[in-house]
Amino acid sequence: MNGPLRIALIVCAALILLFVLRRIRKSSLEIADSIFWLFIVAILLVLAVFPQIAYWASDVLGFDAPVNFIFCCGILVLLVRTFTQDQKICELKKKLVRMAQSEALRDK
Repeated sequence: MNGPLRIALIVCAALILLFVLRRIRKSSLEIADSIFWLFIVAILLVLAVFPQIAYWASDVLGFDAPVNFIFCCGILVLLVRTFTQDQKICELKKKLVRMAQSEALRDK
């Protein structure tokens, strides 16, 4: 893993950390979400400091380059995160419809 990629990982981790801490301070981020993003920061820092992990994992999983492994893992993590967020949104929509229906029945 070359130097610019390692620097980019550290910078991204620092930016995510600053953003999450700012959102936590403003109380606009749930604890579970903040833990997820802090976990992502920790993983990025570990991969930047110990690039041998990325080399080993990319060799084991058959990736041509560690960069491809990192990007693939990032995409997979964000896809899973999007799916779980979509489930939460669906549940909230159902609750909103039930609440609106019950309020409409009360008004009538």
